[in-house]
Amino acid sequence: MPEPTLRPIGADDLAACTAVFYAAMEELQDRRREGRWPRNEGALERLFGRLAASHPAGAWLAESDGRTVAFGIAVERERLWFLAFLFVEPAFQAAGLGRRLLERTFPSGGPDAWRAQGGVLATCVEAIQPVSTGLYARYGLVPQVPVHLVTGTPRPGALAPLPDALAAAAFETLEAAGEGIVLADALDELDLGAVGHRRPVDHRDDRDEGRRGWLYRHRRSGAVIGYGYAQPSGRLGPVVVRDGSMLEGVVAHLMTTVQPAGSWQLVVPGPSAALPALLRAGLRLDGSPAILSATEPMLAAERYLMRSFALP
Repeated sequence: MPEPTLRPIGADDLAACTAVFYAAMEELQDRRREGRWPRNEGALERLFGRLAASHPAGAWLAESDGRTVAFGIAVERERLWFLAFLFVEPAFQAAGLGRRLLERTFPSGGPDAWRAQGGVLATCVEAIQPVSTGLYARYGLVPQVPVHLVTGTPRPGALAPLPDALAAAAFETLEAAGEGIVLADALDELDLGAVGHRRPVDHRDDRDEGRRGWLYRHRRSGAVIGYGYAQPSGRLGPVVVRDGSMLEGVVAHLMTTVQPAGSWQLVVPGPSAALPALLRAGLRLDGSPAILSATEPMLAAERYLMRSFALP
């Protein structure tokens, strides 16, 4: 069998990348006798497309006999390089193809040059994938924080409500009142403090895909204390607060802003102040955790909920 060739991902390749994702993921789930995730090819293709469009230099696939057999997508957000996806069809694993794709998605100049300029490299890898964890660690992305998928519906009144001293304002309400610049500046400041970079492109994408954003402020002083998103699909996050003690109340409020189609789904770092409260309220840990691996600590995990495993 000839060695697969690498080329950039184009718009016409998204369906093939989605097929590789499910082939690799479902083989792993079957091998471990875990239940398969429900498929949502359309949403996954849109996600691949948005990520690849935001950083085309980080989106690559591998072909064998004209067929896509592996792909990798990484994004750059100011000083952060983040590997969002790296999947190889089972028949092509254990032959160095994942490493080849990883190296092609790295920043221009390579990981060492990126770090020398103050950059951080990071990814989320499943805890049940020691081979992948070891591959990333070779390049300095070492395990930092466990990250859990938390799902379910809280018992009524089980989560502490948003304190009366705090007010919530929908993003669209602020913009309609002429506070769009104030909102953008607040999001930038909160993101810099929580994840170390600004990310206006991700906020735009969050809203384009139907997530509704809320800004939280002190009623008297007007000081901004955080923001969060909720989506009718049940996805909740990202959420950033200045103090972890405020996280439970913000999450409780977000759960009142939309009626989810099913259960809630939150991507929660292990040290997050919200994790014990969510579990006490009746939600559950869903499957094995992922591990946030990075070249240095890059997340205020105790006061943060992630957007997804593919993008913090």
